[in-house]
Amino acid sequence: MVDGATGGNGRRKGSVSPNARLLVIGSTALSDRVARALPRATRASSDTLLGGLWSVGHEAFDGIIIGLPLDQKTTRGLRSLRKVAPDARIVISCPPGAEPAARSALESGADEYVLEPLDGDELASALRITTPPPQTAPANRLPPADELAGLGDCLRSLNDGPQATLDRLVDALRKAFETTGVLIELDDLTALAGDVQQPVLEETILRGEAPAGRLALGSREHGSYASRDAIRLADYARLIEAMVGQAREQAHWQELALRDDLTGLHNRRFYDRQLNELIQQAAEQRHRLSVVLIDIDDFKTYNDRYGHDTGDALLREVARLLTRCSREHDIVARYGGDEFAVIMWDAEKPRVPGSQHPSEARALADRFRSAIGEHAFKCLGPDAPGPVTISGGIACFPWDGKTRTEIVGAADEALLSAKRTGKNRIELAKPAVTGDAPKPADETDES
Repeated sequence: MVDGATGGNGRRKGSVSPNARLLVIGSTALSDRVARALPRATRASSDTLLGGLWSVGHEAFDGIIIGLPLDQKTTRGLRSLRKVAPDARIVISCPPGAEPAARSALESGADEYVLEPLDGDELASALRITTPPPQTAPANRLPPADELAGLGDCLRSLNDGPQATLDRLVDALRKAFETTGVLIELDDLTALAGDVQQPVLEETILRGEAPAGRLALGSREHGSYASRDAIRLADYARLIEAMVGQAREQAHWQELALRDDLTGLHNRRFYDRQLNELIQQAAEQRHRLSVVLIDIDDFKTYNDRYGHDTGDALLREVARLLTRCSREHDIVARYGGDEFAVIMWDAEKPRVPGSQHPSEARALADRFRSAIGEHAFKCLGPDAPGPVTISGGIACFPWDGKTRTEIVGAADEALLSAKRTGKNRIELAKPAVTGDAPKPADETDES
């Protein structure tokens, strides 16, 4: 057993009653072992860190025992637990082989760790449980069912981002406190439900020791607030900061999952998702949409001649040029290998009267080709064999396809045709044989 609070951290050194209220985060088997080791303690259980975080935001615990894999997710959750429950003893329960990771967890907010199998005396010592005269265990005060349901919605909204989480929280708190309004201000985010022009009850939202925002309530709809409402509000202030922090972190990881590590462009997963949505929007609102697939000509020769590091640098420079030549709302992605993809679509309003989408897409693609052909790629040095060139294929909705598979397939066929007929060229997809109106003529066709 190792004490992470030794050496001057007096905040969590107080003794704990044998009738302590404990939260066990882990398996049912761990909760049963804790029950056998500390039979006089009362327990609440959660099999996830997120559920444990909710519990400590709504009920005071003397100690928290965590028996989960000590990965990055657990470490992040541990920091959040420490913020929400700054005075609780947090103890890690782990097998002997996980002792190095348990030591690291002490830096993230845990007080001690104990090795399995659990020993009652050792666990009691880790939790600082003493043996005063027996006391009655505190009553289990759970929030009402409707309040639990509202908070459940907030937890489920974490994947929707910080603002969506705050928007749901103000609605849930307005019902929970039966107030005329709730205001949450946290960093650059604001959420309001109802009227809080003259706050009656207010709590500062802290991040560590520094103010990060505020939580304010309007008047009580019936009667006035009691002292316990101020305590509840302080609990919610801590919970809000932790939940929004988790929502921000999830949003960060979601964004990384949709980005290409090498170029910083969106990746194919994001591109396919957005193309499906934009095709549906184009069908409903009769917008135009074009897909451009672009391939670096003879890319393998650059890798073979200069090495893969230079090939990677070339991909990054091409990505920057494509982004620079595109409009702000067009979507540029790395589609795979040395292939890039662009979605051109009608944004907020139709383009100038008489404009033709294939012609615009062709003009944009030719702008790509010119920018790359004229660019001096520093990564290739002064002995570059010649200009870097690209080939491309363009397909347009609805003429070349009405689904993502059809449109991308048509653009890919046009790209292959451009490769077969000499490279360094952009080709339009061949018109599909359907009963639709003919594709608008492309007056800028070049070979």
